[in-house]
Amino acid sequence: MGSISSILSSANSLTDASLPSGSSSSSDSTTSGSADYFAGLSTYSQQLQEVIGRSVSIASLPIQLLQNQQNTLNNQSTELSTLNTDFTAIQTAIQGISDALGGSGMNSDVSDPSVATVTLGDGAAQGFYSVDVSNIGTYATSLTSGTWVDAAEPSSGNTSYTLVVGSNTYSFTPSDNSATSVAAAINSQYGNLVQATAVNIGSASNPDYRISLQSATLGPMNLEIQAQTGANLQSSQTATTGYATSLTADTWDSSGDPSTYTLMVDGTSYTINPSDNSAASVAAAINGLSGNPVQATVVNLGTVDSPDERIQLQATSPSVTNVDLQDSDGDSLQNQQTPLAAGAAVSQTSWTWDPTPDPTGNATQYTLTVGGNTQTFTVDDNSASGVAAAINALSGSPVTATVVDVGTAGAPDYRLQLVDNTGSGDSPQLIRSTSFNLQNQGPAGSRAEYEVDNSGTMVSSTSPQVQIAAGTTLTLTATGSTDVTVTQSASTLSTALSNFADAYNAAVAELAKQYGDGGGPLQGQSIVYSLSQSLSQMSTYFSSASGSICMADLGFTLNDDGTLTYSPLTMMSTDLGNSAGVIAFLGSATGGGFLETATNAMNNVLDTTTGLLTTGQSSLQSEVTALGNTITQKQDDVSQLQTTLTNQMAQADASIELMQQQYNYMNSVFQAEQTSNEMFANGY
Repeated sequence: MGSISSILSSANSLTDASLPSGSSSSSDSTTSGSADYFAGLSTYSQQLQEVIGRSVSIASLPIQLLQNQQNTLNNQSTELSTLNTDFTAIQTAIQGISDALGGSGMNSDVSDPSVATVTLGDGAAQGFYSVDVSNIGTYATSLTSGTWVDAAEPSSGNTSYTLVVGSNTYSFTPSDNSATSVAAAINSQYGNLVQATAVNIGSASNPDYRISLQSATLGPMNLEIQAQTGANLQSSQTATTGYATSLTADTWDSSGDPSTYTLMVDGTSYTINPSDNSAASVAAAINGLSGNPVQATVVNLGTVDSPDERIQLQATSPSVTNVDLQDSDGDSLQNQQTPLAAGAAVSQTSWTWDPTPDPTGNATQYTLTVGGNTQTFTVDDNSASGVAAAINALSGSPVTATVVDVGTAGAPDYRLQLVDNTGSGDSPQLIRSTSFNLQNQGPAGSRAEYEVDNSGTMVSSTSPQVQIAAGTTLTLTATGSTDVTVTQSASTLSTALSNFADAYNAAVAELAKQYGDGGGPLQGQSIVYSLSQSLSQMSTYFSSASGSICMADLGFTLNDDGTLTYSPLTMMSTDLGNSAGVIAFLGSATGGGFLETATNAMNNVLDTTTGLLTTGQSSLQSEVTALGNTITQKQDDVSQLQTTLTNQMAQADASIELMQQQYNYMNSVFQAEQTSNEMFANGY
């Protein structure tokens, strides 16, 4: 049986013999020798440590080989990314050539730019067009008939409205009922149909907000905002109870030249000189008096078609007992009325009265609410006077209804005024079963009309932007005649072809790095050949369908190293002599010619699913991932081996240490006995 030292020496010899040529020995390995895997006590513990280190080193050798393979694949992946950038630049340059043949590569000229301006887009072609504009068109508009009422419905909060555009209706509910919020809600939801604007036609101190609507398209269009069914039509007004009141005794006579009138407020007289004799002008002159002694209102006791206008006067001071209006002869025109009772509540229609009948042809239903009590009634005549008459005929006479005109002589604005007769103190409310129109329609819009090339056919459009040919759009700005000329821009096309040559050459140069001794990461890979073939399809393109035109005629020369040299002068010379031939040779991405061949070649390389670079990159990433998983597993195996060997060698070291202790003890006993025997033999 050999000694422990000889056994360990044999183990180290085995590990040395197991290492491949060029591998480090235990004495110079950073993994063994200097590493302490366990706290040894025997004199052989260092040799045991070296056995572990060299075993771990040998087990780790395959990991290094796998990591080298992984680095190689990562380098190939990086090179594919570089090539992807180069080929994407070629694809962009090809699109640039296509664009140069379209709108961006065309020049335009308009003989009279005040009549129209031109915009060129994809599909634009060379041509000459004579355009005669007879109407540039107008947009339909409407404006709220009265001051916008922004009070919320007492029962339901924010009011819902109906927007009418032409024959179509759209419901919306704004965040609040202000004119600004209603306009904003219309624009955010239906801005493609109509533009709404909150406008102040009053002053900063006395604002009068309305909502203006303008259609998004030219031509006649009904633009309406409607208070939906169930909305209260009335707004509360401050009641001046107990104030002297009078009403013109007969239908107001507005004939003749402007007269002079005298307003009598108790014993004080005021001279009135209106601009004309209409009830509206006289009332306006009275309301314009300094000190505002009375409030004049035009009321209509007749119908819209057969009006019976009167002037109602109401004192503005409770001490006044009589208000009268006299003509130029001093004759009284008024009948004194009983003042409103104390506590009487008054309401007035928020907007100009809408007399539109029920679209079904049936009688319109209304609901009157006063002091919590409701009465429902129907009317065949939806005019303000017709509804007022129906209200005044209701059982119990809960309110007094009067038609008032808050407009002018030329533009009457009839409203319905309701006065509470029950003493409830609540403002009378009126609801009807059909929507209520809030807008006055402006001038009817008109469509744009024009004729091209004296065709005899007048074309109408709902937009000022009209297309007179593929890719050629005019914006009509005035009536009149103008000529439009569209020509190909040779300089734009030349720049696009030059950009293509630059991008092509960059890709060729990158592929060249992968050939020969010391080639790049893709040396020997089939994808390099495939990519070179894709480039060759473009640089050597020829088609008999394009006649005598070839790549050389466009200024391209194919060099021995595979690069292209581009000559702008050659291309421009060819384009000058045969522009149609150049366009036919280039073709389009889907319509044949060079562009279709080049586009297909780049799709074969760059397609996000099946492209050469896409699939190549995907395959490499899969291999890199698989190698990474294998390396991780082998590193785990080496760690487990190290743990196992460490445990085994630690146990062996402990056993050796025990044997050494026993040996030393026996050796000391033997030495002591030998010494004793020698002393006995010498007579000691």
